[in-house]
Amino acid sequence: MSKITVTVSGQVQAPAAIVYNILADYSHHRNILPPQFFIGLDVIEGGVGEGTRFVLHAKSLSGQTQMHMAVTEPKPGSVLMERDENSGLVTTFTVKPVDTATSAAFSTGVSDVTFETVWQPQPGLKGIIDRWTTPFLMRMVYREEMKILDEYARQQARLKQ
Repeated sequence: MSKITVTVSGQVQAPAAIVYNILADYSHHRNILPPQFFIGLDVIEGGVGEGTRFVLHAKSLSGQTQMHMAVTEPKPGSVLMERDENSGLVTTFTVKPVDTATSAAFSTGVSDVTFETVWQPQPGLKGIIDRWTTPFLMRMVYREEMKILDEYARQQARLKQ
């Protein structure tokens, strides 16, 4: 069975450096997790960017799921990756400043942000159910997380002024 990919993109009304730092610094990242879907995040090692390891506690149909995540930065300042050490699920966060040549975003500090998760579903019936249900649910989670990120990043940008 082929891998499943879920992607959600949006604009955040804050400079790319601030947005990326929120994602890479897990003392901030925990603040953008939608509480209706996540219970918490415990940093085990590091805490900022490459080398960080953490346990993500998510709500699931069976109660609670724990994901043991390891962080890499393929392109520091722009691309951050989280890999579940047990399942191989990979979530990539990409942050780019909005093209200033085509908009007035330079003065406002707008960022394009993409969340993308890729995973291999289980074989059999579980994999079929996963393929039909999880992308819908994950998009819902990511849209909410993007909304919270936008609000939190705006607040952080105001604090830095």
